Amino acid sequence: MIRFIKKTRLSIIFLVVVILLIFLNYFGIFSFAENIFIKIFSPLQSEIYSLGTKINNFYSGKPVGDNLIEKNQELEEQISQLLIENAQLKIILEESKQIDEQYNFLQREGLQGITARVIGKNPEPNLNSIILNKGSNDGIKVDMPLIISEGIMIGKIFKVKAGSSEAILLNDSLSRVAALVQNESNSKGAVVGEHGLSLKMELIPQNEKVETGDLVVTSGLESTIPKGLVIGKVIETFSEPNSFFQVARIQPLTRLDNLTIVSILINRNGN
Repeated sequence: MIRFIKKTRLSIIFLVVVILLIFLNYFGIFSFAENIFIKIFSPLQSEIYSLGTKINNFYSGKPVGDNLIEKNQELEEQISQLLIENAQLKIILEESKQIDEQYNFLQREGLQGITARVIGKNPEPNLNSIILNKGSNDGIKVDMPLIISEGIMIGKIFKVKAGSSEAILLNDSLSRVAALVQNESNSKGAVVGEHGLSLKMELIPQNEKVETGDLVVTSGLESTIPKGLVIGKVIETFSEPNSFFQVARIQPLTRLDNLTIVSILINRNGN
């Protein structure tokens, strides 16, 4: 009986507490207490959240670092590739410019030519010549002259194969070209090479005045070489003792050791 009374009392107390809680919540008493709780503990909660964020960033940053190294390597490879492509583009642009200049000269002078690429150099130490990618199949013949830019002569063909040819350069000792000086007398002579190093013009009459800076061009006396192709300019003149002729040293107007694109003249327009 006593146990039943205790259970009944506990049940009544529990019921009263529930009703009281419902009453307090209805009038917002708990909301007020909740706000106080948040104000007290929010700084601590903020610190805990910040610490958790830092820990998360620390662990997640490791794979990011590895990714950055990989990305950096990829970027370096891309930069290297761009540098290669830029260099190739410069070569293409330069060759295109050379082709345009040679084409414009041929059109202006009424000449015909075949564009050829330099694909090699003769390895023989006593021969200064270049290998071209055009040969007899393209109509190339021995003694045809080679030009670059605006009609600058740099050599002539001396060996021909079906698909390639070899051209001797003007500064080779075997090279010999009929030429004239553009002076008052149009002094004639022959330009010869000096061991692949320089040029000189021989057989110039002693009584004709040749000065430093005079331009030297082809004379047109050779059947395969038209008149007026530029060879170089005079930088010095001298005479051998007891000679009927004077000699002029000639400076080419272009370098002969870095040729890439040339035009081979296949006909002439006359003297």
